[in-house]
Formats: sequence, structure tokens, C-alpha cells
Amino acid sequence: MFARHRHLIRRTVAEQITRAIVFVIFCVFAFTYLYLIFWCFYSGLRDYYSIAEKPFGFSKIYFSHYIEVFTTLEASGSSFFEMILNSLYFSFLGPLLCIFITSQLAYVTSKYRFFGAGGVYFIVLIVITLPIYGTQSAMYKLLYSIGFLNSRLMLLTSLNGFSIYYMYFYAFFKNLSWSYAEAAELDGANEWQIYYKVMFPQALTMFGALFLMLWISDWNQYGTALIYLPKMPTLAVGIYQFGIDMMYNNRSDLLYAACFLSMLPPLILFIVCNNALMSNVSLGGIKE
Repeated sequence: MFARHRHLIRRTVAEQITRAIVFVIFCVFAFTYLYLIFWCFYSGLRDYYSIAEKPFGFSKIYFSHYIEVFTTLEASGSSFFEMILNSLYFSFLGPLLCIFITSQLAYVTSKYRFFGAGGVYFIVLIVITLPIYGTQSAMYKLLYSIGFLNSRLMLLTSLNGFSIYYMYFYAFFKNLSWSYAEAAELDGANEWQIYYKVMFPQALTMFGALFLMLWISDWNQYGTALIYLPKMPTLAVGIYQFGIDMMYNNRSDLLYAACFLSMLPPLILFIVCNNALMSNVSLGGIKE
């Protein structure tokens, strides 16, 4: 018994040491991110010459640089605030529609047996596995023909359930007990009520996490807007073009200030949603 007790004490000490090491590693990792954010913010306050001489040093700061960004940053005749609105429209509503449609498709194909359900899963698996090249020109021609170029209707292209997010929802709903639906049926709920009031609420945490990742990706995506929305530039497009102009004009200080401002919305969203997204989710209630 004494030997067994010593063995347990050794395991406990080992676990504490392991946790301490992991904690230090994560602290260092977090510090690098925080330092990069601070460095970007501080570089936006410095002038170009001090940045060129001492990139990681300290010098006189100018808060006017951040005010100057609002008047200097523009693209295709759109001001800073107009690009912000375009970014919020496409990067918020687009991922919201995409994740919502994907969750519905995954739920139907995982919980209902019908002809083609397995085919949908197989098609999604092919789409996310095999690289597809050479479709850019065909997509541009299609969007031009239906009038989606330089239009807010471009948002409808987000109604696509054939993505990697389908696999997440499919696995979640596949392992979710059908007893919840049976209990709702006994209370008189129809198929829509079962999904929206019983099954979908249990996937809200996953929905929020995937939405946040896709939102950040779309917020920073400038390629799609640059090609299909040249007259409706997003903030990412503005930063991309602004970066080229400022490098030629030797105003990297304004570029850092613009980058920090574009970083604020996703950073604030992550801070606000951090507890909800990182918390554990319990599906319990029914034992099978």
C-alpha cells in the first residue's frame, strides 16, 4: 500500500510539472501574439524614418496618424467607413448564411434516410478532398451573366453547404441522440419545430465557433472582393491597395495604423465571444 501511495504521489508531481511547462509554453505563445498586436499599434504612432532606423525601438509618437488614416484610406472612390460597411455586410451575412444552410443540410442527411442522402456526403467529401483548379474564369462569367458582379446579391453565393463545415455538423448530428426528437414528437412538435427548438439549439456553440472562424477569414479575404466587387471594395481590399501605395510613398506608419484599425473588429468579437466559444458543452439528459 505504501509503494502504491508513493506511486500516486510521483504521478501527481509529474502532472504538476507537466502542467507548469505547458502553462509556460502557452504564456510565451500568448505573449508573442500580444506583442505583435502592440507592435503594430505602436508602429502606427511612430514616423516612417524612426521605424526604418529602429524597427523595434521607441521614438516620438503621433496620434494624428490614426486620424489621418480615416481621410487617406480609400479605394475605388469608397471612403474608410464605406469599406467598413461593405466588409460588415459581406463578412457577417455571408458566413451566417453559409453556416446556417450547412447545418440544415448536415442535419437532414444525417438524421433522415432518403435516396441521395449518402450521395450528398460523398460529394462533400470529394469537394473538400480533391483540389479543383481552373474554375475562376467560369465563375466570373457566370456571375457576370446573372448580374452579381458589383452587386450586394453576391451574398447569395454564400448559400453553399458543400464545405468542410458540413463534416463538423454531420458528425455532431450523427452522434446526437434521436430520443430528443422522439420526446418532442410526443409533445406534438413537427419536423421544423424539432430542428429549430430541440436539435439546432444544441449545436449553437459549434455554430458560433465555426461562424467566428469563417467571419474572420472573410473579413481578411481581399481576393474575392478584388475580383468580383471592384466598385464595392471591402476594408481588406482597401488595406491591400493602401499598403502598395504607402510603401511607394514611404508611409509605412500609416499602413501599420490602418492594419491595426482593421484588426480591431475581429479582435473585439473574439474577446466578447471567448467565454461562450471556449466553454464545455454538455449534451446530457438522456441515457441510451
